[in-house]
Amino acid sequence: MRKLAEICEAIAATTKKLQKTALVADYLKSRTTDEAAISTVFLSGEPFAAWEETTMQVGGSLLWRVVAELSGKDESVLTGAYRRHGDLGAVAGEVLPKRSGQGLRILEVAAAFRQVAAARGPAAKTALVRDLLLRATPPEAKYVVKIITGDLRIGLKESLVEEAIAKAYDSRLAEVQRANMLLGDIGETLLLAADGKLATATMNVSPSGFHARQSDRVGRRRPELFP
Repeated sequence: MRKLAEICEAIAATTKKLQKTALVADYLKSRTTDEAAISTVFLSGEPFAAWEETTMQVGGSLLWRVVAELSGKDESVLTGAYRRHGDLGAVAGEVLPKRSGQGLRILEVAAAFRQVAAARGPAAKTALVRDLLLRATPPEAKYVVKIITGDLRIGLKESLVEEAIAKAYDSRLAEVQRANMLLGDIGETLLLAADGKLATATMNVSPSGFHARQSDRVGRRRPELFP
């Protein structure tokens, strides 16, 4: 997860689309295919593939309470940090302390997200989120929170992630786009690209009978920090 946080910072630091694409492509090639697949979903700004319609049901107020507890900071300090950044992930990255033994792997984060999604009730979800952020370094926590809230804010659209997959695995962009449109799963699209099997993509059907590409989702409400 450290490398993903670093690449997100680098992507956010440039406005050049070609540079963003190159950074993502180089990062993907440096990971195992399983890590790269999960990373593409996260880089698209979501914890899960679009077709699944899985949600974590973790609100901003829950995250705020966990960050406040783990940081040990006064409410005024947290509020000041939020006013500066306007982003709870950035607040987490600033105020959470560095502890020995911290550090998460991408696959650990993905598994933890699924545990949170499956947990029933705010108490169970809070405990799982607390454990995840406790184990994360501050830069990792920043992007864990951003992904949970669906508010990545690094100037990276899913279409650029598709371009990065094509570049990283010597695939035709049109084939990557077609596969992702059918699958609604950019991670699975990457796995097919890595195996040279993009042409075999077939449509995934969600529980509701359809899926929408993450880049097509509009009108997302940013989670409120307070009840």
